[in-house]
Amino acid sequence: MENTIMSSKNEQASTEGYQRGLDAKSSIEASVLSPKGTFPAKVARVIDPYKLVINRGLINGIREDQRMLVYCVDNEEIKDPDTGKSLGFLELVRGSGRIIFVQEEISILESDQIFEGYRKIPISPFSGSFLSSQLSKLQDYRESLGETFKGTLKPFDNPQVGDLVKPI
Repeated sequence: MENTIMSSKNEQASTEGYQRGLDAKSSIEASVLSPKGTFPAKVARVIDPYKLVINRGLINGIREDQRMLVYCVDNEEIKDPDTGKSLGFLELVRGSGRIIFVQEEISILESDQIFEGYRKIPISPFSGSFLSSQLSKLQDYRESLGETFKGTLKPFDNPQVGDLVKPI
């Protein structure tokens, strides 16, 4: 009987020690990846379509050149069409950027997406028609615009104060 009690206590102590080890490992990993309460951060101010102020800074472990994703959560819940089970809410991406300036409690995030030009418009179904020639002119115009902006930064997609921010 005493051996059973002792064995049970040893198993319990071993299990508790293992759990503490897992908790410590999880805690270390979580603090490296995302210090408690750090993410998601939020957009605190829209400076312009290319630069945003977020409500996290040095005290949260934010550093220059860190990449971030800016997104908002859609209001409409998505449900599985077969089971009706909630699948959650869609995260709508506003863009991504890099931290360019860090203060104690805030940081500036600048878009890092590069404009690569326009895709060609297929015009073969209208070959030889007036519409074809107009589409061809439109294509030439779009390509000239594409070349003008190619390699420049893309703005965030309609960023709003309160949008969410997380590292990528």
